[in-house]
Amino acid sequence: MSARDAILQNFWLKFFSFVLATMIWFAISGTPLGTMTRKIERVPITVMKSANDPRAFHVEPSHVDVTVRGPIAEVQALTAKQLEVFINLSDVHDTAGLKKQILVHTPAGIAVVQVSHGEASISPVNSD
Repeated sequence: MSARDAILQNFWLKFFSFVLATMIWFAISGTPLGTMTRKIERVPITVMKSANDPRAFHVEPSHVDVTVRGPIAEVQALTAKQLEVFINLSDVHDTAGLKKQILVHTPAGIAVVQVSHGEASISPVNSD
């Protein structure tokens, strides 16, 4: 049997099997068609605190890398300024040895996959 005959014999059955196998692979891999993952580096961390709180804080790390996933066009157009990376200190009274979770807010349709640091260390800035 020639190579041409091997390909063309039962062609539609082979084609259907290939399409089905591809769809199963995408379903199992967890990557929907039309999405992408992207790492945005050095996004600054913002400190959220009460408006009447005069204290200043030092946050370590001051920047994080954020990996996001979403529709290709939206993820490609995404900038670091569109990501809101922050720690919430509005309920904190004593910052000695404090660690707070780093939170990330993204535009609609974009999900956070990973943040390079989960927590930030906070210390008060001396006003000497």
